[in-house]
Amino acid sequence: MDNPSRIILHIDMNSYFASVEQQANPFLRGKPIGITGKNQERSVVATASIEAKALGVKTAMSTWEAKKICPSIMFWSGDPEKYSDIMHRFNTIYESFTPHVEPFSVDESFLDITEEAEDYFGATCMAQAIRSRLHEELGERITASIGIAPNNLMAKLASGHVKPNGLTVVRPEDCLKLLDDSELDDLCGIGPRIKERLHAMGISNFKQLREFPRENLEHEFHSYGTWLHEAAWAGVRSPVVGFSEYKGVSQSSKPTTGDLTPDAKSYGHSYTLPENTSDACVLKRYLFGLADKVGWRMRRDNVTARRVTAFVRFGDFSSHGEQRTFHEPTADGMQLFHMAWRILEPICLVDVRLIGLSASLLSHGSTQPSLFKKERNMTSVLSALDELQKRYGSGVWKRGATLQTEFKSRSSGFHFDHEV
Repeated sequence: MDNPSRIILHIDMNSYFASVEQQANPFLRGKPIGITGKNQERSVVATASIEAKALGVKTAMSTWEAKKICPSIMFWSGDPEKYSDIMHRFNTIYESFTPHVEPFSVDESFLDITEEAEDYFGATCMAQAIRSRLHEELGERITASIGIAPNNLMAKLASGHVKPNGLTVVRPEDCLKLLDDSELDDLCGIGPRIKERLHAMGISNFKQLREFPRENLEHEFHSYGTWLHEAAWAGVRSPVVGFSEYKGVSQSSKPTTGDLTPDAKSYGHSYTLPENTSDACVLKRYLFGLADKVGWRMRRDNVTARRVTAFVRFGDFSSHGEQRTFHEPTADGMQLFHMAWRILEPICLVDVRLIGLSASLLSHGSTQPSLFKKERNMTSVLSALDELQKRYGSGVWKRGATLQTEFKSRSSGFHFDHEV
């Protein structure tokens, strides 16, 4: 079990994009609406309103399927700038209660209120106060479901327990009961593909997952098996890291210690592919191109990273991602790519819809000169290419391996955190 003395809030805005549009436009209130991208060719329902959900429409459902289920649904093109502005407003509200606020996505945030709340009664009072502030400052249509628990994973599971506009408190001694009352894929990190593989192993609930030998899980899922074992015992450690800007580079006014930069949490890019693919060569080319984009931005800002996170989203909208750490920090796209591909290569990369990576554990300054001439030469080449990019733009050069890779602007999916 994670440290039971921590008290974490997970706040999840209900039908966020749709609620924002209904708050802004009275004509949409009380009607089933679906927020989509401007490009309808591969568009999905990014968010369904509460009314649409009641009629069977689900998030990530294709627009044609949503229309078949709910003929009266109205599709509305999303406005990322509006949603981003509201996101900053509600995170500002959260930061008035605690400095430990970590946006998890454009409509979700974790708050560590251990010091401010002191106990679960105080946490409940604080959650109600936050809800009142949201109502007063954002409007009655924008509501949130709140989970309170001893760690991030359980708080997120709790917030989904009662929707919309729910409040669920899970004390440390109640975590296993919450898990046992939940489906496997109710837990963040277990999608339909993982659930199916677990079922094939004879695991259909969290009690069976707890009883399954850890080494067998690790044999089947590698490092993800370790996570599954810890999750089944509600013991995944995930500290809340405060920052106030959830976008490619995340800004923060809070000071930090050591050599970690106070100006960024991570640098990352992801890309929704023109069509789903199982071709490893195609995926490697896109991943390489994304790694170079990340590396360029880091070198431009004079930072290096010690950790890489690589992730994919599949055609069924399940996802998988893992992290690895370098021995020495780097800002070289080539090194970022090799580590990221090492993470993804063992995964069954079938019907991939989106691929991406991010670099974290940042520090200021460039890396120490290498003892090896080849690596020193590569550093010199990158410096020269960076000067060209500063003068003529980021697309002025490409590696030969990525010549066939073209990144087009996409609006569907609303990947505010990393989308190219």
